Amino acid sequence: MWPVSVAQRLAAGVAAVMGVAVGSGLQAQPGAAQPEAAQVLTVYTNANVYTADPAQPRAGAIAVRSGVIADVGGAAALLGRHPGARVVDLGGRTVLPGLIDAHGHMTGLGELTLSTLDLTGVPSEEAMVALAVARARALPPGAWVVGRNWDHERWPDRRLPSRAALSAALPDNPVFLERVDGHSAVANDAALARAGLTPQTQAPAGGAILRDQRGEPTGVLIDNAMELVGRVIDAPAPPVEDLLIEAQRRCVRAGLTGVHDMSVSVPVAEAYQRLEAAGRLALHVNVYLASAYAPEYFAQRPPTRTERLHIAGAKAYADGALGSRGAWLLEPYTDRPADDRGDPYTGLAVTAPDQIGALASHAVRRGYQLVVHAIGDRGNRQVLDAFEAAQAQAQAQAQAQGPAAGGPRFRVEHAQVLSPSDVPRFAALGVIASVQPTHCTSDMRWVPDRLGPERARGAYAWASILRAGGRLAGGSDFPVESHNPFLGFYAAVSRQDAAGWPEGGWHPEERLTRDEALRLFTIDAAYAGFREGREGSITPGKAASFIVIDRDVMTCPAADIPATRVLMTVIDGQTVHTASADAEPANP
Repeated sequence: MWPVSVAQRLAAGVAAVMGVAVGSGLQAQPGAAQPEAAQVLTVYTNANVYTADPAQPRAGAIAVRSGVIADVGGAAALLGRHPGARVVDLGGRTVLPGLIDAHGHMTGLGELTLSTLDLTGVPSEEAMVALAVARARALPPGAWVVGRNWDHERWPDRRLPSRAALSAALPDNPVFLERVDGHSAVANDAALARAGLTPQTQAPAGGAILRDQRGEPTGVLIDNAMELVGRVIDAPAPPVEDLLIEAQRRCVRAGLTGVHDMSVSVPVAEAYQRLEAAGRLALHVNVYLASAYAPEYFAQRPPTRTERLHIAGAKAYADGALGSRGAWLLEPYTDRPADDRGDPYTGLAVTAPDQIGALASHAVRRGYQLVVHAIGDRGNRQVLDAFEAAQAQAQAQAQAQGPAAGGPRFRVEHAQVLSPSDVPRFAALGVIASVQPTHCTSDMRWVPDRLGPERARGAYAWASILRAGGRLAGGSDFPVESHNPFLGFYAAVSRQDAAGWPEGGWHPEERLTRDEALRLFTIDAAYAGFREGREGSITPGKAASFIVIDRDVMTCPAADIPATRVLMTVIDGQTVHTASADAEPANP
């Protein structure tokens, strides 16, 4: 057994490599030292363990050796089976499997701390402009001001911003500020000039340039049109490794042990490989390359999977976002039935359906996993159609060459608005619905305005997908939403905002049980990334990745779930984060 000080030094050493602060707060019982740390069996006892393993859903203790769960069961039984083990007394606290965010953006999370102006919660356009001005004062003259996460739906007038106020306040600094969903942005005159965007500029396919009554650009660019300005931004950026390490620090503090990182560039994927080689990657990360890079990347090399890092997937976009009215709908938007030309307006096809079909076919041939962003009911239908065609190809390939492990496991990312006839297709096709519960509780205030009451019933239909036999995976889409998984857990079981509105939950028939919500962020998220044999539950033989929290989220009042504090995060048997019981929750 190790003395407490030795255990703490080991935890601190791991944390120092990752840039994670570690403290005390849990008791280890000292005893005789072991010559090799990796061979010492540690029993975490006096615990309230939820395993997410249906074969043994509850336990009182966990035994760990060499980063692997060696035994699970009652405290007395484990101590009897493993005499001489190092013992860590968890003081009756609740233990969950390490939580997995099945849809996040790691560099974006790092940027919110290290470089990008964070506009989360800004209450008005005027306040947004004031923050941009303050940022410009801290930069060299004429430097770009880049920010994200404003949400006009939270402003008193709910009107989109325009270039006018930003241009008046910052005539010499180009400004580019993305909406919270990442699917629209507002740019000032200086930024539009740098991009060469004039009243005569036409929007690219899958994008829109919003215009005023005179036909002048308002400064708001939707989806693919954002790239008109985005491609000329030359603001300095921190090294990619620094962004990933900062994001990792924030994730482990929040109780995440795994992340599926979406829309990754090849340089970022290579940065992950460098971090892993240097022993600085603590999280289990599934990298999903942006679809623009995937065909060439996977044509040149096979998918790779190590214990910590999978580079074996790609992400495409079928449509935009509902908040920016870019989601592709079967019928026109209720609050924007016609476009500027008077034609019915149903949103944007960001990628042509035949291109998604070609990507799905390529993924089947090359053995990588394709996931596709789809929010509108038409976007979801087009993606399901493409997957259905590719499934036939996968079956034919399996007959000729033998089945790939687990099949293609196609995923629809978001699956927010579904036609009732498409709900059972997820189960029929084996397609995973990768959902983000906090999107529902952020959007529910205005979804009926966009869709009308009838279509709104098919929005965020998690329970309907499960009842039809489908499979879900849970995430947050950070930094669009908070990376704190307990906010997603709360949203899944309550469908209420932080103030408890609406009473009983928004369309409460779509709420999940707490067991279903736990699966969402554990074993089902692991399955969505081909990791269910290694993580996602507290099961002998799996990685010893688990968290200790300050309350029982499976039984406490739902309103108490968001304030959950993570007291310890363990990944592969290594303690990568500890905090005292009176510490603040993970920074949202």
